[in-house]
Amino acid sequence: MPPEWGGVLTRLAGRSNFGGFRLLRLREIRSKETSPVSDQIVFLCTGNICRSPLAEVLAVQMFAGLGLSFVSAGLDVVPGLPASGSSAQHATSRGLSLGDHRSQPVSADLLASTAWVIGMSRSHAAIFRSRYLGAYQGHVGILGAPGLDLASGGPSPAVEEVNDPYGLPSENYFACGDQIHRLLQGWAPIFKALSAAATAGSAQENET
Repeated sequence: MPPEWGGVLTRLAGRSNFGGFRLLRLREIRSKETSPVSDQIVFLCTGNICRSPLAEVLAVQMFAGLGLSFVSAGLDVVPGLPASGSSAQHATSRGLSLGDHRSQPVSADLLASTAWVIGMSRSHAAIFRSRYLGAYQGHVGILGAPGLDLASGGPSPAVEEVNDPYGLPSENYFACGDQIHRLLQGWAPIFKALSAAATAGSAQENET
């Protein structure tokens, strides 16, 4: 992962382009959202049983109070499966629970209220764009590249990715969960800006 990401967008305030893609400044996030402002973030992996469920519950814990909705989905899903046992164990070790999780695919209904779709890897973002960009108007990102919007298409730059621990020993799942937790910290400015935009949008709606 390039050190300039640093998880802090303020360090990148002077840059608007990265390998042909736009890095959203906070003021652009506040102005780009449509009305009503979408306040949902979808974390995306393959089967929605290992990585993205962990990202979902970790984000709920880390960004509680922002008024955002965090969910997860998969690109190649058997619907209704529980989270993998080792992912559930890692969640428990952090005081969280994946007991109610059931795998779900990406759907039109899910995307209708979504501001960001964030893949665990570059391939997740690329596959999502190839399948859904015609019906999706929001941002497309990768967990390891906070604020980098890939919705415009083209190959993504080299960034840190979250590898699939499926079928590996439990320590791989715990390392995966720790990595996801670390990478989520870099999204804090983005999520805070989105929360502010959603709050402002709701206030405007109430005035009309």
